[in-house]
Amino acid sequence: ADHDRVTRALPKKYASVTIGLNYRDRADLRAAIDRRVDAMMAAGLAEEVRSLLDAGIPPEATAMQAIGYKEFLGVSEGRRSEAEAVAEIKLRSRQYAKRQLTWLRRNPDIHWIYWEKKRDFAKALRISTEILSAAGVF
Repeated sequence: ADHDRVTRALPKKYASVTIGLNYRDRADLRAAIDRRVDAMMAAGLAEEVRSLLDAGIPPEATAMQAIGYKEFLGVSEGRRSEAEAVAEIKLRSRQYAKRQLTWLRRNPDIHWIYWEKKRDFAKALRISTEILSAAGVF
């Protein structure tokens, strides 16, 4: 805590700009997270976890504690179904996104770009370029 307070009081070494991306509507963020988890499943997440365990990676390994992996440990041990694991991954991912946004919102200097229903990377690039240009970055 003291280290953090002292560090924040120091003058900044570099000029920086922070740009945050978020959905304007939380329901859209939730839907995007659910789609992402479904895509991870379609890409073979369950099989990947099984092959890592079969290769001898211990369930308590740090990498196996990541969201998406940890939930499938219960499937491999017969304690939960694959559908239950997927629902848990979606829940944990939403909780993680909420913590990230809470942390980012503490920065009063952040420039937010809000997505509507779908992510618009061309628009985000244009807005980011305008923000960086106004800040004198380029």
